[in-house]
Amino acid sequence: MAACLGPLWVCACQTEHANVQLDDPELTAFVRLMMPKQIEIQRYLTKPVSFAGDGNADGIEVILAVRDKLGDPVKVVGTFQFELHGMRMASADRLGKRVAFWKVQISSDETFTQYWDRPARWYVFPLQLERGPLEPGRYILTARLLSPTGETLFHEYRFHHEGSSVPGVSPSY
Repeated sequence: MAACLGPLWVCACQTEHANVQLDDPELTAFVRLMMPKQIEIQRYLTKPVSFAGDGNADGIEVILAVRDKLGDPVKVVGTFQFELHGMRMASADRLGKRVAFWKVQISSDETFTQYWDRPARWYVFPLQLERGPLEPGRYILTARLLSPTGETLFHEYRFHHEGSSVPGVSPSY
């Protein structure tokens, strides 16, 4: 029995260090299938939050889904850029003054596990404001994913913040 399992064990160990040829057509097809094709800010879950726990919105908790071309959740490597703008009313250009900008790079096991919510299969970004609480008003939150292949994905979410007490978020995120 051990003689039969020996070759299987050797094969299993060898596949961990598989040689990848970047010009392999099968690898190219695999990468195209697995690459993200859409990002979507989850509008019912993304919200202003109080990181200080005092009820004043001093940040935004962004819940972001990333999907492949078949619509399935995928993990990514790349740079996320988030911008929060006030909303201009009665204007063709709705982006008002920029309130905040955040840049989050996912390029390692540590940064990936910091933001990936495994049970939900999406990303959670706790983004703290640099200056003061978020004033009541209408806002536009944009998200961009800059992938290592040069592709850029974009999504926008518009919301109204009442300015009343908001849920607190544990700073341990």
